[in-house]
Amino acid sequence: MSAAKQLFIIILCLCVGFLLNTAIVAILYFFMQGDLSYKLLLILSSIISFGLPALLAAKFIRNEESPFRRLGMNESPRFTKYLLVIAFMLAIMPAIEFISSLNALYSFPDSLKEIENYFRNIDESAIQSTQKALAGEGIGGFILNLIALAITPAICEEMFFRGVLQKFFVENIRNKHVAILLTAFIFSAIHMQFSGLLPRFILGAVLGYLFYSSGSLWLSIVAHATNNALVVIAVFFFDAEVSATPDLSVYANLWWILAIAVGLAIAVLVGRRIFGSKRYARE
Repeated sequence: MSAAKQLFIIILCLCVGFLLNTAIVAILYFFMQGDLSYKLLLILSSIISFGLPALLAAKFIRNEESPFRRLGMNESPRFTKYLLVIAFMLAIMPAIEFISSLNALYSFPDSLKEIENYFRNIDESAIQSTQKALAGEGIGGFILNLIALAITPAICEEMFFRGVLQKFFVENIRNKHVAILLTAFIFSAIHMQFSGLLPRFILGAVLGYLFYSSGSLWLSIVAHATNNALVVIAVFFFDAEVSATPDLSVYANLWWILAIAVGLAIAVLVGRRIFGSKRYARE
C-alpha cells in the first residue's frame, strides 16, 4: 500500500474515532452522573478516540498480519527493562516539572493577546477537567484514577501515536529522528493544551525513542503510564495541586536544584542501558 493511502487510512480512522467518541460519550454523559461514571467515560473515551482507530488502521494497512503485531505488542522485553524505564521516568520528572512550569508562564506580544487569551481559556478548562478527573476518595478511588488517567490513556495513545503514526513516519521518512520528533509534536499538539506543549513534546520524544530502540510498544506504554501515574500519586498521597499558574520561585530551592541535577545524571546513566539497542521491528 502506498504511503498516501496509508496516511489517508490513519487520518480517516482517527476522525472516525473522534466522531464516535463525541457521539457516544456525549450521549452517555447525560445518563451517567457522578465521579464513578465520569471515570468510566474517561476510560471509554481513550479507547474510542485512540485505541480503536489504532487497531483499525493497523488492520487495514497490513491486513495479512495481526494488528497487535503491527503495533509492536506481540512480544515483551525482559522485566529488568521495565524497571529501568520506570527509573528513567522517575529521574527525569524534576526536570520535566521545571520545564512544565516555564511553559505554563508563556506570554505573547500585545498584538497576539487575543490568541493568548484563547489558549489560556483552553488551558484553564483542561485544568478544571483534570482536577475533576483526579477527584476521588479511598483506595478504590485511587485505583480507578490510575486506570482512567494512567493505564488506559497510556495503552491507547501509545497504540495510535507510536504504534501507528510513528511507525508510518519511520517507514516513509528517511531521517528517523525527524519521524520520531514529528510524531512527538503531533502527540503534544493534539492534546490542545498550550501550557503543556513543550513538556508533552519531550515526553513524546522519549516515548518515541523507547519504541524505536526496542521495537516493543510495551516499554513506551509503561513509561507513559508511569508519567501519568506520578500525577495521580502526588495528588492522592501528597495533596499536590494541579495549577495553571505555577510558582517558579520554588525551583530556586537547593533541594529542587539537586533533584534536577541528580535526576538528569541518573537518567543519562540509565538511558545508556535502555537506548543501547538499535533494533526496530520492521516487518
